[in-house]
This record gives sequence, C-alpha cells and structure tokens, in this order.
Amino acid sequence: MKMRSLLVLGALVLGGCVVNPYGGTQAPVSEPKPPVSQPEKPVTEPEVVKPAPKPVAPTGLALAMADAFLKAPEVQALAGSNPVLLLMPPQNGTGEPFNTQPMAVAMSQRIQQHGGFSFADPGQVAAITSQLEYQQGGMNPASLVRLGRQTGAGYMLYGDLVSEGSRYRLAMSLMDLKSGELLWNGSRTASR
Repeated sequence: MKMRSLLVLGALVLGGCVVNPYGGTQAPVSEPKPPVSQPEKPVTEPEVVKPAPKPVAPTGLALAMADAFLKAPEVQALAGSNPVLLLMPPQNGTGEPFNTQPMAVAMSQRIQQHGGFSFADPGQVAAITSQLEYQQGGMNPASLVRLGRQTGAGYMLYGDLVSEGSRYRLAMSLMDLKSGELLWNGSRTASR
C-alpha cells in the first residue's frame, strides 16, 4: 500500500509539470489602464440648405398688357361710360409655382391710373370665387360670367400666362358679361 500511495503522489507531482500551452511565463497582474478616449470633435451645425428662390410673376409683362388694353380702340370706346370691370388674375400655365395675383394688381393699378374703368370689389370677388370653386370644383367660363354678374361688373378681363421656351406669353380677353360677346383680345411676350 505504501507503494500505491507513492505512485499516486508521483502522478500528482508529475501532473503539475504538464506543458503550459500558453507559454511558460506567467501573465503579469496589474491594475487595468483607463480606456483610451477619442478626442472631442468640434460640434458642427448641420448645413442649412437655402431653398431656391421662388419664381416671381412677370409684372412688367402685365403692365405692357395693361397699356395695350388701354390703347385698343374697342376699350377706349367703353372708357367714357365708366364701366365696372372684373379683372381676373391670369391662369398660370407655365408650370412654375408662382401666384399671378401680383400681375392682376399691377394691371388694375395701371388701368385705374389711365383709364375710365371702375373695378368690382376685390373682397366680394374673392368670396364669390371661393364659393363657386367649392361648389363646382373649379372655375369654368359659365361660372366666370355668373361671378361677374354677381359682382355688378359689366365686363370681364381674363387670360392665361404660358411659357414658350425662354419667354412668357400673356394673352388677355375682354368679355361683355351681358351679351357674352368677346370685345377685345391681346397678347404680349417677354423674356424670362
């Protein structure tokens, strides 16, 4: 039995001498180093993208149209009786996102300065226009005539603004609202 004890003791001693697969040196034990921090990056504001400037309605073209309107013999014949005119902003057919209301304002101011016309009340026109658009889903020629009559206007000046290559073309027409007769039409162009 003594022999057996010696064998077990020898096996235990030899078992402790097994080759270390990780190398023969012991790993040093020390305090861990603090983690490496990234240098602070300067905080930059996100780049503000300025929206592209909105296209502006060509009011110079509107003034040229108002002058052509005032010089027309058909229009000069009407001006003596101080008729009431309903001036509709031109329909924007350019595909560009601008409002043609400033064109109508420029035309009405020019016509008031040099012509013998009175204008339908803009507030009343706006109220009736919005009501007609709501009821019918849009304006058509018959509803425009009805609008003119409801505002007390005897004549309506209306038209379209379109884009033709590098130019705008403004076409306007004058209609007698009592008879439906087209009294005058004109067209002017201007570069963009």
